[in-house]
Amino acid sequence: MLRERGAMAATARNVAVLINGNARGVTDRVIRLVSSVVPPDHLYVSRSLVEGRTLIRRILQAGYDAVLTGGGDGTFVQFVSQIRDAVRSADLGRDRMPAVGVFKLGTGNALAGLLGCNEPTEEGLTADFWKARYTALTRAMRFVEVEGRVAPFAGVGLDARILNDFITVKDRARGTPLEPYLSGGGGYFTAIAGLTIPKLVVTRLPEVTIVNEGAPAWRVGPDGRRVGPLILRGETLYQGPVQIASVSRLDGFGYHFRLFPFAYVRDDRLHLRVAASGVPEILSRLYWIWRGEYFSDTIHDFLVERIAMRAERPLPFQIGGDGEGHRSFIRYELCDEPLELLDFRTSPAILPVGPTAARPGGDGAGDAGDGADGKGDRGRSRTSSGRSSRPLGHPRSVRPVRA
Repeated sequence: MLRERGAMAATARNVAVLINGNARGVTDRVIRLVSSVVPPDHLYVSRSLVEGRTLIRRILQAGYDAVLTGGGDGTFVQFVSQIRDAVRSADLGRDRMPAVGVFKLGTGNALAGLLGCNEPTEEGLTADFWKARYTALTRAMRFVEVEGRVAPFAGVGLDARILNDFITVKDRARGTPLEPYLSGGGGYFTAIAGLTIPKLVVTRLPEVTIVNEGAPAWRVGPDGRRVGPLILRGETLYQGPVQIASVSRLDGFGYHFRLFPFAYVRDDRLHLRVAASGVPEILSRLYWIWRGEYFSDTIHDFLVERIAMRAERPLPFQIGGDGEGHRSFIRYELCDEPLELLDFRTSPAILPVGPTAARPGGDGAGDAGDGADGKGDRGRSRTSSGRSSRPLGHPRSVRPVRA
């Protein structure tokens, strides 16, 4: 049975907001802004790993239905992994995780874009908090398991370099007239052209070997369909030079940077992208690479469940957009259990309670509640279980561009 569009949840969720006070972009001003939106009894600010674990145990013991994290994708990885570990410890009286979502606060916001979060203004955060309490539906999604953590994406090589260089560009631009132009896509292009590419010119591509350790894997072509035979457990998926070797359950890093165009093809597989593209190819095809529409003989895409990668030398490594040093051996796998994600795109444009309730038709706050694409909940069905029938990933049609 479908729930009527715009209907409130039967009971309001009890929502905690957990902020990483050390995250880039989370300043005292941002914390004051969040404090003006979230009741103090439901706001938790962590300044260290130890404090974070203590606050998470307190949140779980309090019986919250949902937790919103604030501080970017890396913060989401840290807190959600700690929440899962605490629930698994079996001494808190909980047998399942709360639903999880994000406030768009940090520097890396791929998840915030996917889930339709508003900009971090008082009006936007207010709308998102009320959606989390009353109208947002949840979507089950299995993420990447790597080094004991739950992450939307992780990898070695070029993506780790780009993400770290992007953070450098944003940090250098903060407080200058260039900040508005270098905080999004412009910052990525500047990082790639000004920092990442010059490093690549003088670096020899390392050799890696990637072996399938899980269920059958396969290579996919530009249309997302299988190419060649199944690759069974113990067989080698790839052996050769790499510019990037990364896995993801999201199609990109935010700002419409779609590095993983096949991440939503299967719910039970990760998208593994291995590329050995040279600098001239990257520069001349950057626009199409950004859009997820470029394919060539130097780019290899696979759908995998569990893999092991060994490199001839340690390579730059990132988990959820945060640099993790260098690794020469990594094991990636699909998480056994899905996360229940709060998806603000499933909320109606005009909230039946909260910031827009007294303003039918909206005057800014209603628009803020529209979600990432500004279309609110038009034409989206809801199931009687309180979860949306619309798939989380929505791969658009791809017009392949070849070398």
